[in-house]
Amino acid sequence: MAFLSSIFKTLTLNMVNPLSAGDPAPQDQDDIDRSANPYLPTAVEVIIVRAMLEKALQLPPEIINSIIDHAEYWPHTSTVIDYSNLPDGQKVVPGGESERENAFLLRTLPLGFVKPPSSFLQNDRNRQVPLEPIPREPKEFPVDTYQSRISPTLSHPCRKIKFIIVSHDQGWGGERHTRRTYKNSYTWFDIGLERCLQTSDAINKPTFDPQTLSTLIPKVREVNPEDDRERHVQGTHTFDFPLHPEQDTMIQCNEVANGQYHQYEVEWKWTDDMSSADLFDSGYGCEEGLIENPLPKMGRGQATGDGKFVRDLKLGDVVTVWAKARFGGWANYIKRIQVDVYWVV
Repeated sequence: MAFLSSIFKTLTLNMVNPLSAGDPAPQDQDDIDRSANPYLPTAVEVIIVRAMLEKALQLPPEIINSIIDHAEYWPHTSTVIDYSNLPDGQKVVPGGESERENAFLLRTLPLGFVKPPSSFLQNDRNRQVPLEPIPREPKEFPVDTYQSRISPTLSHPCRKIKFIIVSHDQGWGGERHTRRTYKNSYTWFDIGLERCLQTSDAINKPTFDPQTLSTLIPKVREVNPEDDRERHVQGTHTFDFPLHPEQDTMIQCNEVANGQYHQYEVEWKWTDDMSSADLFDSGYGCEEGLIENPLPKMGRGQATGDGKFVRDLKLGDVVTVWAKARFGGWANYIKRIQVDVYWVV
């Protein structure tokens, strides 16, 4: 087993950025709690298992990849924002106030990093503040600028995103037939996306600070000086927030007129292949055999079941979450948000 010890030592030293002064010491492998079910492996452990399969079974790489994916034996990073420590024990996003009804909540670590780049947390904007809405040309960094610093070798390594949201709306309102359903819910949560873009030739590697990190979702547009709702906007550009939920970006909406906190758990996988159509053919080939798209009845965006967002994520991409509320009287009450991003090594 000497080869495994050698692999482990090499990976521990080289697969992530070296620790800088003030960083906590890495956790000893013998202190890891392995009682969790299912067990969540570290990136190092996944690579060791791959080496064991190659050594012991002499399987080709494509078979090993299939085994790892089928078992969902992926490393992951977890990002949590908990508002229970606030004076009110929650965060409230009110509708009807243009400057407050779109609230940035969190951003994940860059995809593929088990330890943040040294520049990622140096600036307060890389914590819980949105980037400036600056339009930029989509000149991306080459993939190898990421691969030299992190473990994945694929340019699109994401396999799953799990959202855990504890929230509720104002607890009243809505039409009688929509209460305790998700129909016409005007408080919800949207996905966002940030990516490092090469803004000048002088910047030859991604830094993950506001100098190179740009917002792709939501879109950026010019400020309309004739719109009263945009009088408070500073600068020439702003984020384009649609009035109603977009079916390809809405993670989850709150149940209508329910003032009790509820924990929503939503998974987006790379293998999801559900069409965004209203109705599906159940296989009988007749109109009576059509079945309804189940996602809206679960409070999810109808077009989020195709796996496209997960499959399209690139190395270094940053996932964000926004809380939304619309129209006077509606409010989004939030206690806790957690986003787990799983990727293949």
